[in-house]
Amino acid sequence: MMMHHRLPLFAALAVLLLAAQGRGLSAQERPTGTVTGLVYDSTTSTPLEGANVAVVGTSAMTVSDGEGRFRLEDVPAGEHMVMFFHPRLGTLGVSGTGQQVVVAAGSAVETYLAIPSRETILAGWCSIEEGVGDTSIGGFVTDVITGVPLPGAKVTAFAQHTGLLARRSKVAEGRTGNSGEFRLCNLDGSLDLSVTAFFGTSETDHVAITRSGPQILDMSIRIADPVSIAGTVLDHVTRAPLQGARVQLLGTGHDMLTDSAGRFGFADVPPGKQVIRTDQLGYATRTDSLTAFSREALGLEILLATEAIVLEPLVITGRSADPIYTTPGTRFSGLTEVQVDSIIHRVADLGSLVRASQMPGLSVRNVWVPDSFGMLREGLCIEIQRRRGGGMPNACNMVEVRINDGPVPEPMFFLKELNPTDIRWFQIITPLEAGFLYGDRGANGVLLLYTQRGGRR
Repeated sequence: MMMHHRLPLFAALAVLLLAAQGRGLSAQERPTGTVTGLVYDSTTSTPLEGANVAVVGTSAMTVSDGEGRFRLEDVPAGEHMVMFFHPRLGTLGVSGTGQQVVVAAGSAVETYLAIPSRETILAGWCSIEEGVGDTSIGGFVTDVITGVPLPGAKVTAFAQHTGLLARRSKVAEGRTGNSGEFRLCNLDGSLDLSVTAFFGTSETDHVAITRSGPQILDMSIRIADPVSIAGTVLDHVTRAPLQGARVQLLGTGHDMLTDSAGRFGFADVPPGKQVIRTDQLGYATRTDSLTAFSREALGLEILLATEAIVLEPLVITGRSADPIYTTPGTRFSGLTEVQVDSIIHRVADLGSLVRASQMPGLSVRNVWVPDSFGMLREGLCIEIQRRRGGGMPNACNMVEVRINDGPVPEPMFFLKELNPTDIRWFQIITPLEAGFLYGDRGANGVLLLYTQRGGRR
């Protein structure tokens, strides 16, 4: 028994002695080399800036620069493992791969570190799933106009059968998570496979799978119609049209000069909030924010002055197939981001979160109603009651629901499955106010939901 205690102690003393001897060498006597290299994010095909790179077992540590490059000086000669860490690894749920290097005294060795590719990450996740197929499909489902991830979208893999009874059968199905990401694991690659994403009544085309193995398939669904924005740039004092003024929608590719009548126009603009900047030689630059709800926003008047002054807010008149008009603003009813954060740990579903707003006349309840296929399903009914009494138990004057400024098809079923932790903040607009903003679609009120990109952590 004594031997078992003394051997580790002896080994520890030997290590300390060797370490002391190593510390006794001067900087000039200690044999060292240099390790250089590059950190790369294979999921985005870009260099990784801000990665912490270290040589295991030494004090050599640095941070990768804007081009993903790093340089480690005074690395002791010998064989070492070079590792790195970056917050993106935690976001992806993976660890960085280390590289073994041999450092020679007075020389430099180069190595490359990388976040695994999306295909490699997919293969790792699917390796713990059931099934023996050789093909796995993963990716994101987003709105084609806004680029917003769509949580709760249904993604289905089909197999096409040929012959006299040609048909398509469903072989796998899944739902996107908080970040809009999905995985269909271990499919039989010998089948004639295709994948389709569904969100409410909208869907993508069938995308054929032409090879086996793990592969990434990002898909987009159109759930929001683009809008058009047009207007005129005028002199603030004379109200004369200004030709050649530059008008830009910041953060987009929309950029043009006004014509001889001071007019400009942009098509295919994502709905929601935009920032518009106007420049003209001899005038002060003007920046405004606007919110476009209608399919066509007309009548914008941008007034430029020769110096920066306080001007009237930008006014937008909307015109579309349905009479939709904008108002200067609405009274806020809902929960702010701070309020949501304070109660999110106590709510079990979205209905409980909406009830917490305590808006007068608000009713939130579960109902059983037929879906677009005629099947009876449970949904979440949110309505603003304007009178008491009457009505059927399952009748629902459902509010218009928009997530990140995009409309939601079949909102009762969507809200029933939506994770409340995805919500950053929300606003409820009364029928009276919503009628001005959304026309007939806002007749029962509007629920505006804004999510955390990538989900709440």
